[in-house]
Parts: sequence; structure tokens; C-alpha cells
Amino acid sequence: MLENDIIFKKIAEALLVDYTSVYYVNAVTNEYQWYSADPEFHSLHLEQHGSDFFKDLITDSEKVIYEDDKHIFQHDIQKDKLLEKIGKGDMHNIIYRLMIDGKPVYHTLRLIRGMSDESDYFIFGVINIDTEYREKLEAERLQNEREIFDQIAGSLAEHYDTLYYVDLETNSYFEYSSTDTYKKLNIPVTGDDFFTESEKNLRRCVYPDDLEKVLEIYKKETILQNLSVNRLFTDSYRLLVDGEVMHIRCSHILTNDKKHLIICIENINSEISAIEELNESRRKSITYGQIAQSLASHYDVIYYVDMKTRNYQEFTAKSIYGSFEFQEDGKDFFYESHRYARSLVHPDDLNSVLSVLSRDYLISALEDKKQFSLDYRLIVDGSTQYTRMTIMWSGDSAHFIIGVENIDAEVRKKMAQQEALDHASQLALRDELTGTKNKNAYRELEKTVQNSISSKNGCDPFAVAVCDINGLKHINDTLGHKKGDEYICSACKMICDIFSHSPVYRIGGDEFVVFLRGKDYSLREDLMTDLSAQVGENIRKKQGPIVAAGISEFDPDTDTKISDVFERADAKMYENKVRLKEKQTLSESYSADSKEIYIPQQRKHQLDALYQAFSIIAEGTYIYFCDMKYDYSRWSKSAVDTFGLPSNYMFGAGDIWEKHIHPEDKESYRASIADLFSGKSKGHDMQYRAMKANGKYVVCTCRGIVLYDHNGEPDYFGGIIRNHGIQGYTDTLTGLRNQYGFFDDIRSNLIRNIEMKLVLTGIGKFSEINEVFGYQFGNLVLQKFGRYLFDHVNNTGSVYRLDGTRFAVITTLSKEEIATRYEQLRAHYREGIDINGKHVMLELNAGMLSVDNFAVDHQTVYACLNFAFGESKTRRHGDLVEFYNDLNDENKHRIEKLHAIRASITQGYEGFYLLYQPVVDAKTEKVIGAEALLRWRSDEYGTVAPDHFIPLLEKDPLFPELGEWILRTALMTAKKILEKDPEFIMNVNLSYTQLEKHNFVDMVLDILKETDFPNEHLCLEITERCRLLNMELLKNAVTNLRGRGVLIALDDFGTGFSSVGIVKNLPFDIIKIDRSFVNRIEEDEKERELIKSFAGVASTFGAKVCIEGIETAGMRDILQNYSVHSFQGYYYAKPIPDDQLFTMIEEHK
Repeated sequence: MLENDIIFKKIAEALLVDYTSVYYVNAVTNEYQWYSADPEFHSLHLEQHGSDFFKDLITDSEKVIYEDDKHIFQHDIQKDKLLEKIGKGDMHNIIYRLMIDGKPVYHTLRLIRGMSDESDYFIFGVINIDTEYREKLEAERLQNEREIFDQIAGSLAEHYDTLYYVDLETNSYFEYSSTDTYKKLNIPVTGDDFFTESEKNLRRCVYPDDLEKVLEIYKKETILQNLSVNRLFTDSYRLLVDGEVMHIRCSHILTNDKKHLIICIENINSEISAIEELNESRRKSITYGQIAQSLASHYDVIYYVDMKTRNYQEFTAKSIYGSFEFQEDGKDFFYESHRYARSLVHPDDLNSVLSVLSRDYLISALEDKKQFSLDYRLIVDGSTQYTRMTIMWSGDSAHFIIGVENIDAEVRKKMAQQEALDHASQLALRDELTGTKNKNAYRELEKTVQNSISSKNGCDPFAVAVCDINGLKHINDTLGHKKGDEYICSACKMICDIFSHSPVYRIGGDEFVVFLRGKDYSLREDLMTDLSAQVGENIRKKQGPIVAAGISEFDPDTDTKISDVFERADAKMYENKVRLKEKQTLSESYSADSKEIYIPQQRKHQLDALYQAFSIIAEGTYIYFCDMKYDYSRWSKSAVDTFGLPSNYMFGAGDIWEKHIHPEDKESYRASIADLFSGKSKGHDMQYRAMKANGKYVVCTCRGIVLYDHNGEPDYFGGIIRNHGIQGYTDTLTGLRNQYGFFDDIRSNLIRNIEMKLVLTGIGKFSEINEVFGYQFGNLVLQKFGRYLFDHVNNTGSVYRLDGTRFAVITTLSKEEIATRYEQLRAHYREGIDINGKHVMLELNAGMLSVDNFAVDHQTVYACLNFAFGESKTRRHGDLVEFYNDLNDENKHRIEKLHAIRASITQGYEGFYLLYQPVVDAKTEKVIGAEALLRWRSDEYGTVAPDHFIPLLEKDPLFPELGEWILRTALMTAKKILEKDPEFIMNVNLSYTQLEKHNFVDMVLDILKETDFPNEHLCLEITERCRLLNMELLKNAVTNLRGRGVLIALDDFGTGFSSVGIVKNLPFDIIKIDRSFVNRIEEDEKERELIKSFAGVASTFGAKVCIEGIETAGMRDILQNYSVHSFQGYYYAKPIPDDQLFTMIEEHK
């Protein structure tokens, strides 16, 4: 290669003062030297040299040249092509883009081939022309846009009276062209404020009636609003030019850059005139024939009657042709019409027809209306035909036009429809079994009577009798429902025969109501005596229906509702029912020696003793106990008061209680009782709704057992009823037990060592239902889902609504049965359900946990169940996920360990400690920071792997408290390091449960202040598990903390939650590339390309790159070739205690 002084001489020949770099290349050997130019002192500095310029050019271009320009250096600027295209002494310029700080920057490369015959060489000069080149491109773009606008404007000018071009940033404008007519308005052709100038000119030129509208559409904010959806807005108005009206159409057009506005004004006088002429022509073209055709389609006969002379003309319509046929003339329409009416009109309608067919009547009737009609009947050939007569004024107001049309088919169709409706209505109000009126009819009666009670005139006296059939359930159970139906019919007949002048209503399976007025009301006491006597006779003969009854009269001084009367009658009926039960029992127990044995005292004492025993162990619940041999029960006084039961001691309490159970729950209640009494189940345990004395329902849990005598026959049935409405364990929306009841039942089962299976299920993407159909509909979906789940689980478990869209089940079913039932539930809702005419499909998620270890608390159980549910929701697409409570080498259950770990949080964080994994500079390998990692150990369990407890704890409500401890402990450690290494940065991981807390940012800043730790030396890592957070919430937290100097890192880039999209939306300081992307980087070229791409993405968004999982020197060497800021991995150090971290930092200094 030539000596430096010769090289300098040759470079100086080509050097320009504005070069930033100069290359000298030997065209024979490819050797080169690179100099940087100092334009201020015109001096050169040697920067680098090499043996093959063109090979290095290809390599370097891959790193620093903009993607679209790489071909210039890899193909065009190669020696063979340069020697071929550029002669000695020639000069060639090339423009390209260089990537600087992640952005393309324009440069020009000036190539000069030397003129010397002794040697062949190239001089390459590099100049940064980014600013000048971009200004040139912008100028060309603007010029091109102006040319396009001029072309468009020239074209538009041919069609419009004038064009205005408005700058929306400055409001300045100029007029492009204008017609002579428009120039008469004397509007300035240019100005500084189009909108101010427009308002002034519009007030002067616009037609007064249009001014208010026009001023509004020319306001700047109105124009921008109109153009926010479409870039063209059009409206029309009127101007006054030389006293003449000019119709104007204005068009507002927004340019592509949205910085300019084009206003087009068009004279549309000729267009408006044409429209008006067309409308006038249409009006004139309406002829008598068209009117006649219209009338012919409506009437069979039309009379044209002269108001003064009474002369008339009769026309008969030919409907087929839509025309009239002249029939005859007449002298006196009113006389003739009266004469014919008497022979043709139905007798019942004659008077009304004759009164209408009077000239004076017609004049009076049409005084304030255009027409009126009368419907009547004609007798034609012996049959009735419904007819309508319509009378109206003619156009000259001197004649009546009277049209007659046959409406027989129309009327009879309506009559048939009404008859069908009446029949259907009667069926809807009639009880199918007994033929009496039903509950719907009674509801109609209640409305009518209530209106009468509420009216000013008051209500006539009435009474309500409530009747209830005794023993129906026994007949159904022993003889079958057919016999039961016969028994109902016989009871109904007896009631109807006695109350023969009053309506009888069947309002329930065994319940009737009689409404008494008039004669029956006067004889009500006698009628009730008759009923009582008949029932007593039936009991004595042991033949015929037994009906309990109570009656109550309306008291206008105290009663405000008919229900007041009903409730009193109902209460009296229950009193009578108890007496009848006692009477039946006495009759059945009467022995041959005339000794009456009702219930032995021993049995009564035993019943009371059992009741008292239950009362001691079941505090806070209702107690019930039944002597099954005598169907005699004792219930808690509080239950009697709450539910309005007849007495503490009752006969037939089962039948009485069943009446209080919600109709939708009765079937499952009966099934549960039947299973208990048949021996299929050992106990009765179910949840249902029961009606209180005030008519409102509360959710109850009923548990009971049967005690058997020495012969194995049922002897006593007793148990407890828990009213959830009192204890606050009821979800108000669904009526199910809520999360408090759920936790209470888990606690109870753990205390009693009862094995159980827990299932947590929820509806996915429920917010979409609320957004589309509204929250009220969403609540209805939750109610329907809760009810279906309750029925689906039935007697195999208990159902709870926890929060939002999540429901839980406690059951003893096998895992296999649970999985089968969940898939059935899932399939049902995937097919969709119909609610209020809307078809809704739901996707479910579910987690399951088996509990057979009782040395834990309910919160730990819930944390494990919640973890399984989360896995189903986020990773398993709604499949049922079971939490495996497996045993490890030390034979300790996983759930038991988690219980101990959770307890540590509330015990001063005993057992928790932090390890620190160093972060090193990628180039110097100096320790520049560390990541704090949570660990736990105890004497009993040893050190528990973090993957076994951290994912579960992160979902636990206690974790934010633990997170504060982690942050505070890590900062105290880092503070000691900062005393010796002022550049050290401490990385701390965040969980989504911390970030979703409303006071999270304040908590971080408070701890920084408390520990006196510099904000800029803390780096918070957002982990992959934060993917569930609302993006706006996450963005607010990140922006807030970065604004106060805290660094933010994105962990696990490239996996799950992390993506280019999240990097684009959130500002990160550091992006940590997951270890999974570098495991095989030493042998896999694809992994290298991935890292290169990731580094490019990070650079584009101004973030530094940290690569995790560095385990070998080979991995380090490869990755040092990329734009990577720092490394972390076992090659440098495993997670270590703080004292070892201090030592390592000292050694790396």
C-alpha cells in the first residue's frame, strides 16, 4: 500500500469540506483506509483500515444500512461494476439511508476514480444530507400537491360560480375563480380570516329566512364536525343579488392533509325552477278520472247530491276496471233514501240511518270535519249484510258525496277473530280439571275489586272464603294421582253446591277461593255452617272429601287491599285445618271400648326431648321435629313467626310447609324427601326458597334425618332450617349462597374432617354481553345461569355465587362424574340459551380441587382452587383443570405447604428471604445490577421451589402485602451497594395483583421515600403473568412511575403476553429476552436471527436489551455481536445471597 503522505495527497484532491468520512480504496488489492474529516480545520484523522473493502462493505451494510438500500452496497458498489461503469477521473454520486439511533438518515456517497496511470484507486466521500434531502422531498411533495390542486380547481371552476381555498391553521383564504353574477356581491377575493369575513358577508347577502342556518354551517367548528365523518358536506340556501333571489348550493371539501378547506359555491336557480315546474305539472295532471279510480276501489255505489236542490246522480263502481258507470238521476235524494231504507235496513239500525239521512244533519255533521261514516246492516235476500256509508263534501262545497260499501266480509272476519279470542280467554280463565275458574281468573277478579276499593265511590260489601283439601298428598302417594284428581273434583263439587250463587276459583293444587256478594254474602255464616256440617259428616262416615275453610269480610275502615281480606281468611282456614286434623285423628284413634287415645303422653314427652336436644346443638337455626306415626310436629317459635305457620305444634306440618316452598323448588324438594323416606339417602340436605309471612321469599338450607324404631320403621323426622336472609349468606341477585356461605361451609367441612370436591366455574368474556345487551340483561343471564346450575347439581352438592360471573360447587361426586357433568353444562351453554327473545351463547372456565387434608384453612383451599380456575381461563381454553395436591419426596401435600407459606405472610414473613441474580454489562461484563428473587424455607418443609408457590401466591389477596416486603427488603440491600457502586440498579418483579391495586403507584413512591432510595436506581419488571390486566390501567401505572424516574422493564419478551404490540403501546426502558430464545443459539442460526430481530425492535422503540439464560462462554461470545446492553444467567452467577453479591461486585470492579 502507498505511504500515508501519498494517500493524503490523493485524498486532498477529492476532499470537500462538508465530508464526514473519506475512504481510500486500492482498486487492485481491495485494501482500504478510512479517515474522518474535520471541516473546521481541514484535517484528516485515520480511523480504521482493512484488507478487503468490498467484503467488509457487505458485512457492515447488514448492520447499519436501511433495509431498502442494502442492495446498493451489496450489488451496485462492487469492484467489478465500479471498474466497468466509472472511468478514471470520473465522479459518481449515490444517495442512501444509514440507520442511526433506530432511524433512517439520508447520506450521499461521492465516488471518484483516480486519474493516475501508475495505480488504480477509488476515493469515497460520505456526506450527511438528511436535513437538505428531506426539505427537498417535502418541497417536491408540496409542489406536486399544488399542481394537483390547480388541476382539480381548474376543473371545478367550470362547474361552480366561485371557489375558495382556506388554510385551516391560519384561517387565511383566497378566491380561485368567480362568475360575473357572484362578483356583484362584492366579497373580497382574499383575506386573513375566512370565517370572520364570511360572517360579515353572509349577514349582508343571505336571504333573511335562511340566515340563522347559514351562519351556523359556516362556523369553523361546525365545518370540522361535519367533515369529521365524511370529507364532503353539502347544503343549500338563498342569496339576494340585486334584489333577486339566487338559490345556492355550497360544498365543503377537506383536503388530504386535513390542513386546507375548499369551499365551492354553485348557482342552482335553473335546477330549482325545473323542480318547481315539474311539481306544478304533476299537480295539474291529477284528473277527475284518477279521483274516480281511487273512489271506485273503495265504494260499491256513490251518490252525488246537490245540497240546495236535493237532486242527485247515482254511480255504480266497476271495481274490476277501477271506473264508474252512470246509473240514474233523481229528484230528491233524502226522500228516496228514506223510502228505500225502511224496506232494506235492519230494524235495529233503521232509526240511526234515517236520522243521518237528513240534509240539515249532514251540514251540521260536516261543519268541523271532512267526512264521517256510519256502519249498519242491510237485509238482502233474507240475509244480513254489514254496510258502511261515508259522507263528505265535494270540492265545490255545494254537493255531498255519499259512498256506500259492503264490509260484510271484513266485519265477519273480525267477529270470528273476537269470538276465538273470547273463547281462548275463557279457556285461559277456566280450570281444566274441575271446570271452575282458575288462578288467572282470580287475579282478574282481584284487579277489578281492587279498583273498586281504590275508587272514590267505595266498594260493595263482599267476603272471601278460602278452602283447602285435607289428605290430598296421602291419596296421591298411596292411590295415585288419578284418584287424587277424583278427590279434588268431589271436593270442588261440594264447595260449588254449597256456594251455588258465588264464583268458585281453584288457585292451587288443593286450594279454592269463593267470592261472596249479594245473596250468598247475606247468608255467608249459614253457608259456612253448612260446609262445616258436610265435612264433619264425611269425617264421621269416613267417606267424601275433607275441606278446611276460613272466611273473612271486607272492612272498608281498615282494609285497603283485597289481599288483606284473603290473608285473614287464609289464616282462619289453617286454624280450621288443624282442628280437622285433630278431629280426623281422634276419629281414627277411637277404640272399641270407647277410650279416646289421641297421642300418648310418652310420645309427646319424647318429641319435646328430641326437640330440646336439637335446640342445644343447632343455635341460630330453626328446629323442627315430627312424630311420623302421628304426623304431629313441633317447630321453633321463630319459624312460626317468620313464616306465618299455624302453631308451634302442628298436624300435617309437611303439607303446611310445602305450601311455603317456591313453586320452582317444589319438585326437587319432594324428590329429596321421597329419597329420604324411602331409604335411598341417609339425610335430607338441600337449599330452596321459602315464603315468609309477608309473602317474600328467602333462601333456606334444610338439613334433616330420620330416626327408626326397633322394627326399622320410620319413627321421628327432625332437623334444622337455616334462613340465609337473616345471616347475610345469600346472594341477592341469584338467591344462592354467597362467598361468605361458601367459605363458612368449607370451614365447617374442614373442622368435621369431611372430604369434598370443590369446583369453581365462571362465564368468559361476560363484559361483551353487558356491552351489547346492557347490565340489566347481564344480571338476567347470571340469574338464569345460577338457577340452571342449581338444578344441574340438584341433590349432589351445594351451589354458590362468589363474585361477578363466578360460581362454586361443593360436592362429594367422583372426579369422573364432575368432569362429565361439567362437559354437559359446557355443551348446553355453547349451544346457547334464549332469554327475552335473545339467543346467547356462553363459554365457561372451571377449576377443581379435591380436599382430603384438613390441616389447612379455607383461604389456602380457595387459593389452590382459584389457581386451577385461572389456568383453565388463560391456558386451557375453558377445559376443567384439576389442582393436583400431589405428595413430594417428604410425603407432604402441596396444599399443606401452601398453607404454611401463606401463614408466614401474617407471621412477620418468617421463612421468606431474597436471593439476587446479578446483571452484567454485555461488553465489559461488569456487574451493573441484580434481580431480587423470592424464596421460602422452613425446618419442616425445607426450601420450596419458587414455581411451586409463587404462581399461586400471585393470585392471593395477601400477595400485595408480601410484595411491599419484597420491595422494601430489596431496596435496603441495594442502598448498601450504592455506597460503593453509585451506578448499581436493583430489579424487582411485579405481580398483576399488585398493579391492579388503586394505590400501587403511591405505595412504590412511599417506600422509595421511606428508604431514601434514588428512584432512577430502581427497575420494576412487568412479568408475563400481568397479561390479565386492563391495558389502560397498566399504561397509567407505567407512565406515572417512569415520569418519576423509575425504570420499567418488560420481562419474558417474545412469550405469551409480551409482543411487539405491547412494546408499541407502553414505554419501556429495558426489554428482557426470555431464556427460551437462546438455549440453542450456539447451533441454531434461526435463534440468532430472532435475537437480531428482537434487538432491532428494542432499538426502534428506544429500549435497551437484556438477555436472560446465559449459561456458556459460547453463548456470550455470539450475543456480544448484537445490539445487547446486558446479560443475566448461570454463566455469571446463580441467584445468590446479598453477602455473596457484595463480594462479586467488589471482585468485578
